[in-house]
Amino acid sequence: MAASQALTALIDNLIALFNRASMDLPDGYFTRHTQFLLNGVPFEEMLGRPASDPLVLMLARGPAGYRFTAKAVQHAIPDARLQRGDLSERTDADVQILSGECWLSGHYRATQEPAELLIGVEMMLRGGVIERVDTRIDPVALARLHDARLRV
Repeated sequence: MAASQALTALIDNLIALFNRASMDLPDGYFTRHTQFLLNGVPFEEMLGRPASDPLVLMLARGPAGYRFTAKAVQHAIPDARLQRGDLSERTDADVQILSGECWLSGHYRATQEPAELLIGVEMMLRGGVIERVDTRIDPVALARLHDARLRV
């Protein structure tokens, strides 16, 4: 089923903020418990410390987790632009699940090689608040993004 206008507007607002390189986020989109995953792996696990570590939770979850990720991508692709494709929505009990794809484009840091990444996104929302965001990126494309992020 196509996504509701309210959820589509929420996503479009997040994309517009990302495209402006703004780290300001509207209140209520994320809570401090919002979890981010990359290819099914929670950010907490990627930091190499226990998921219960308060510092890990502070960096990997909620608005800070979003900002941490957005800044890393914008560092690797300084002229990064996001576009979304069609979104679908389904409801499971009191949880809304929003799925779709986005295209990340721009040029990799230092080399100016064009970047074109397809990103699958699934968001779980409860009461209009994003509880979980799982992004899927091809491992080869992810490695190129990682390498670009490390360039000076």
